[in-house]
Order: sequence, then structure tokens, then C-alpha cells
Amino acid sequence: MIRIFQQDEAAVRKIRDIDSFRDTERTLWVDLQNPSPDELTSVEEKFDVSFQSQQEQAEIESSSRYIEEDDYLIANTNFLVQDRKGGYSNVPVSFMLKDELLFTTRNADLKAFADTVKRIKSRRARFRDGGQIMLSIFESRIDSDADLIESISQEVKAINKQLDLDAKLDREMLLNINDYQELTMTLRESVVDKQRVISAMIRSNGWFTDEEQQQLRTLIKDINSLIEHTNFIFERLEFLQNTFLGLINLEQNQIIKIFTVLSLVFLPPTLIASIYGMNFAHMPELGWDYGYLFALGLMVLSSVGTYLYFRKRNWV
Repeated sequence: MIRIFQQDEAAVRKIRDIDSFRDTERTLWVDLQNPSPDELTSVEEKFDVSFQSQQEQAEIESSSRYIEEDDYLIANTNFLVQDRKGGYSNVPVSFMLKDELLFTTRNADLKAFADTVKRIKSRRARFRDGGQIMLSIFESRIDSDADLIESISQEVKAINKQLDLDAKLDREMLLNINDYQELTMTLRESVVDKQRVISAMIRSNGWFTDEEQQQLRTLIKDINSLIEHTNFIFERLEFLQNTFLGLINLEQNQIIKIFTVLSLVFLPPTLIASIYGMNFAHMPELGWDYGYLFALGLMVLSSVGTYLYFRKRNWV
């Protein structure tokens, strides 16, 4: 899918038909979403550009994430996207600036791009070149990352309230903590990747105006704040995980303690029963009419005495 945005005197127009497209001079932005090889070739021929392959866009080296030449600039980064199962993953997005014209290639439908299209339509005068559109996309994505971090923080608070000594400690709660740890790490990876790219853009040579440089510096401050927040959330999740495991250990220790006390309480009666179970011919109580009741009473007294001793020592 190809979307071409042009600036004219009245409005910003969106064009989808690349085959009949001829006027390239007023073009601000060419957005390629899941483009076919034919669509890529057509755009390359009409605008005299050459796009990177998907493998080149996904390279993690700094030299591959940001490329600056005399006549073009390339920035590759990752955007977080939610899948159908509710999980999140990073998808590569490539930006190319050439002659104040922005080219973007992506393989997912991203909210940051839709939000930027709305901004272009509502504030047409603000977007005079592709660089401003590029910064708007980054701003929208960072805002979305901030919203996601806030949502994770609220979920972590909810889990924290559930963790107490009377809580029902089950496998699902531990898996939820693990899922949020994985999401926080994925989110942090995405934010750090943008930090590297935007830092390189700030150091660029003449590609951005002073006003746009100020926007970039503001984005870096926002990103640094997000990174600190993700670090805090991850530390909090680790604390919750340790607390969860500690509560499980306390619960298991309590169960083991109960069984140990019960075993010790019934140990004296067992000893008495063993003694009177011996088959000796001469035992005084064997010929006594109250010998059976005496043995039972002795067992009860020994159990009660052991239990009271444990209570006195605060062992139970």
C-alpha cells in the first residue's frame, strides 16, 4: 500500500495511485506499508531513490541505524506493535529524508502514523517539509510509549495490592508478573533504540532547523524519562516476584511446621503405646482392671503436655 501526501494551496492531498502519479515537486511524504516489490520499484523510479532491504533495515549496528550522506538521510528504528493475542513485539520502521521529502517503509499498521496523518490534516500550515512529519511520527510514538508505561505501572500496582499474607498465591499471578517483565524489557529496548537514532539526528549536519533541533532535544528528555520509568517498573516487578516467592516459602514453611508439631505431639503417645505393646509376661498394668484406661489417659496427658510446652515457647 502506498500513500502520497502533497501540499498545495488549499490542503494536504493524499494520493494512492502511484501509476498515474506525475507531480513529485509538491510531495511531502511517501508512506509505504507492506509494499510489494513492484510498488517499491515504481516509487524508486519516480522519485530517484533506492530503499534498503528489510535485512538492512533490521540491522542493530549504530552505523546501520542511522546513515547520513550529502543528499539523503536514513534512520532505522523499531516501533512497538500489539499482536492479535494481546502481546507486543518490535517491528522495524525505516525513514529516508531526501530533498525535504520523507519516505517511510513499514510492515505493520502503526497508530503513530495514523495520528500524524490526522495532525497533517488539522494543522496543515505546520508541516512544510518531510522533516517535520518525521519528528511528528516520533513524537506520537513516544507519547504512545508513555501511555503504555503508565498502563503497565497501574497493572503492577494492582498486582502489588493482591500480594499479602492472606492472598491466594497461584501460578497465574507469577505468570502475570513474568509477562509484564517481558513487556517492560521489550518496551525499554524499543525506547533505547529511538534514543540512539534521535541522538544521531541531533548531531546531524544541517538536516534540521533550529526549531526542529529543539524538538529533538525535547524528545531526548522525554525518552530519558521513559527509560528511567521502565527501569523503576522492572525493579518493582523483580521486587514483586521476590515477594511472591517469599510468601510461597512462608506458606510452605507454615505447613511443614504444622506437620512437624503434630508429629512431635503424637510422639509420646506412640512411645507409650509401643511400651504397652511389648509382649512381656511380667508387666504390672497387664493384670490391673484399670490398666487400659490408665494407658489411654497417660497418652492424652503426654500429648497435651507436649502441646502446652510448645505454646509456652511460642513454637505454635
